[in-house]
Amino acid sequence: MIAEKIVENVKTGPVTWEALKSDLMELPKETLTDMISMWIDNYWACQSYWVTYVERDFGEDAAVRLDGEVWEKTAKVQGKLMKKLLGLGDDMKAAAFAVKYAATQWSPSGFDWVLDEVTDTHVVFHVNHCPMEKYRKTQNLEVYPCKVISPPLYTALVKAINPKMKAICTHAHPDEPIEGLMCSWEIIYE
Repeated sequence: MIAEKIVENVKTGPVTWEALKSDLMELPKETLTDMISMWIDNYWACQSYWVTYVERDFGEDAAVRLDGEVWEKTAKVQGKLMKKLLGLGDDMKAAAFAVKYAATQWSPSGFDWVLDEVTDTHVVFHVNHCPMEKYRKTQNLEVYPCKVISPPLYTALVKAINPKMKAICTHAHPDEPIEGLMCSWEIIYE
């Protein structure tokens, strides 16, 4: 059992990134991907809780505004870090990669989405369901106006890849609902 091996081999001493990295490198790849999935689930749980508590204590307008600000900054930082770490280029394929692998989009956390098209001039994708939508529905809360909140998030992410790119929301709440579709997007050059 992996847990027994991990617990058995806990090392004493300073807990540095290098020490943690060394421990992680001893784990099977499947375990590492499962741990990433767990961290992403935690990321989304934290997101769902903080925004709901802000809404409860300060109102929906404050929650929507702060949620948008936090995600815009997070996406920008994540895009820059991903580009630097992986040496991504500045074309639409790099933008599609960033959208696909950004923590905001991970399917284990509840995202059900499709990357529809990647060309030299644009990227198209759509989201059938997302963790925030699912969480808010279980709490009998109104779905957030993603058409307002999310364009700055996706634009910040792709601008980290190429400052000439932007994201356009082609459908999202508060648009009239389409069965099985949460939102749809296109990334283009400005």
